[in-house]
Amino acid sequence: MDYSAVSNRCVECDDIITNPICTECLAKKMRFVVQEHDPKLAEDIIEADVPGDTWCIKCGKEMGICAHCFSKEVYEMLVSKDYAHTKEFLSRFDFFLRNKLSDYC
Repeated sequence: MDYSAVSNRCVECDDIITNPICTECLAKKMRFVVQEHDPKLAEDIIEADVPGDTWCIKCGKEMGICAHCFSKEVYEMLVSKDYAHTKEFLSRFDFFLRNKLSDYC
């Protein structure tokens, strides 16, 4: 995978990052939500430190992965570990995921 962002684009999907919230800030919020139901599983949510040409609007950290791609990765990890509250997770960290995931229905 090429980790060099060009023109504020996500290194994963190559879309322009429109919700510039870094994976560290997102991971903190995601862990908080997941730990309500499964504290051990919440520990498995870790940030992806990928630099890029965009800065987080919450903490100012350089970032290269969009909120959609990071949320999708965490969602897929939760599904693979049989987390019972994936729909709640999607409702809080949607970033247009429900439009792309057919198993939400």
